[in-house]
Amino acid sequence: MIMTLLPVLSPLEDESLTSFLNRVAAFHFGIGVREFLSSIELSQQSVLYPDDEALDRIARLTGTSVDHLKSMTFLREGARMRSFRGQIVHAEFGNLNATSFCPACLLEDGQCGSASQRRRVGRSIWQIEPVRQCPKYGLVLHRRGNTSHSEKFQLMDEVAPNDEELQHMVDSAMHLPISGLSDWVLSRLRGEKGPEWLDCQPIDLAARACEMLGVILSVGTHVNLRKITSAQWAKAGHLGFGYASRGEQGIREALDLAYQDFTSKEINGGPQQVLGRLYQWLQFSKNDKPFGPIREVVRDFILDHFAIAKGTELLGRPVERQRVHTAHSLARKTGQHSKTVNRAMVLAGVMRGDPEKVSGTRVFDAEMGEALMSRIRNSIPIKHLPNYLNCNRVQAEQLTRTGIIPSLVQNDGNLTGVLKNVALEDADTFLKKLTARAVRVQVPSDGVMDIVSAAEAARWPVIDIVRGLLGGVFETVEVVDPDLKFKGILIDPTEVRAVLTREKAEGRVELEEAARIIGMPPHGLSALARMRKPCGAAYVTEHFVENSKGKRIRLFALEELLQFRKEHISLTEIAQTEHFSTKVMKMKMDGRGIEPVAPKYELGRIWYRRENCRLQ
Repeated sequence: MIMTLLPVLSPLEDESLTSFLNRVAAFHFGIGVREFLSSIELSQQSVLYPDDEALDRIARLTGTSVDHLKSMTFLREGARMRSFRGQIVHAEFGNLNATSFCPACLLEDGQCGSASQRRRVGRSIWQIEPVRQCPKYGLVLHRRGNTSHSEKFQLMDEVAPNDEELQHMVDSAMHLPISGLSDWVLSRLRGEKGPEWLDCQPIDLAARACEMLGVILSVGTHVNLRKITSAQWAKAGHLGFGYASRGEQGIREALDLAYQDFTSKEINGGPQQVLGRLYQWLQFSKNDKPFGPIREVVRDFILDHFAIAKGTELLGRPVERQRVHTAHSLARKTGQHSKTVNRAMVLAGVMRGDPEKVSGTRVFDAEMGEALMSRIRNSIPIKHLPNYLNCNRVQAEQLTRTGIIPSLVQNDGNLTGVLKNVALEDADTFLKKLTARAVRVQVPSDGVMDIVSAAEAARWPVIDIVRGLLGGVFETVEVVDPDLKFKGILIDPTEVRAVLTREKAEGRVELEEAARIIGMPPHGLSALARMRKPCGAAYVTEHFVENSKGKRIRLFALEELLQFRKEHISLTEIAQTEHFSTKVMKMKMDGRGIEPVAPKYELGRIWYRRENCRLQ
């Protein structure tokens, strides 16, 4: 039966198990810990990595509870895993292969009246890899590799120098403000709550994420990790913690700093060049140790900022969908010249930049870019549009100039080649809308005419009649031969004159034209008409009029549409102005506390009040 040694010697705050047993051996028997362990038939290995049986024996011998003893050391939890104060961590978190100590604490231990009775005490928290500063004195811990297996006991009389050398260490030691990361690690080990994003993952993975994030910002993207000093690691951990403590948004801000720094140098490079050691750590690690949620945050950032093709192995799994292109990557995919692609993307508003200068780093939405290039491939010159629509040249030019049939890109007067064309799908969409409300007849009604003839009879511009047809404001719309396309549409000039005269007098436009003016899909405009401003007034007013046969037609006040565009701006426009993807820009707007007018699904896209965004 094991008897408790009396008087009971209590462990000190944060004291390691081996240090405690060393003091017990000296206090009760005046011998060293190794001799003491031999006398009680406990192996040194069983104390370095104690199991339940060893802990039970030590508890009965020293009068210290098993739970307290467990909190003083790292316990085995299977292969390469440890348990420390309720936290399951990987073995590297408790670095028993290194000697760590604070010289100021050891000097304090040796003073008269010290709690340890002038014996040096090893602290378990010194062995925690991301704790690189003394929480009491703020000194950067002295940390070196062990020179022998016996040094794993961390007996401070053996591994630390004499008091004179310790004093020299204190005098020359670097003093740093307590690292936010170190403070969080120790707080979590005490059972306290911290930032949610960090608390939701294993403590060692969270700490490593903070340090690796901070390293590329404070030390260098391609620094030799083996040569980073403890002070540099401490600063890196503190910096990385400041971003990671704010979760995904904070981490993306840190990544964006590295990205902006790289792109400002106007050199080309992929994610490895931009994110350096952080990327290599997450991409090329050869062990099966997990990384925690930072891997997905970095992966998401990379997909938003680099042209990573579908199927590419990126941070643990293949890319399912390419999110962005550069002019070069889209040129390779489509076979077009990169200058043509760059010019098209800039002029079409898909990407911001110089239409005459190709950038290797500026990216744009992959779907939008590929869709535009598809439209370019399936397009015709404007001079061929009259034949395709079966209209005259003047009408074709009016349709493109007014945007009823949109151009491939905004015509700045200097377009050349295919960029001056019109997409066939837009021409087909126009014809489909134009004929959608036409009634197929064998014989036309009395008085109806083709659009051009009706315009002459009603003395009203052809283009206004076309807008009326697209908006459904005319009741009498017929077609005998759909193959005649534009010339096959028949309308009543008397009705045309009456309806358009009324609309002009009231300053109203039909739904299709209103949606084009305000920049929303028709369903978005309909939703906007049901909404109210903070003051209670309507954003836009929806008017209903009846045609000659009693059918209700929806009209909108032009003045209100233009006022909305003056006072509001879309997320897409903001993102283009600030050179971010819409996803990143939405996160930034949320971070700034700027609320949109309505959810995206209501208005077709997200809109903000200009006064809130401080944008003109």
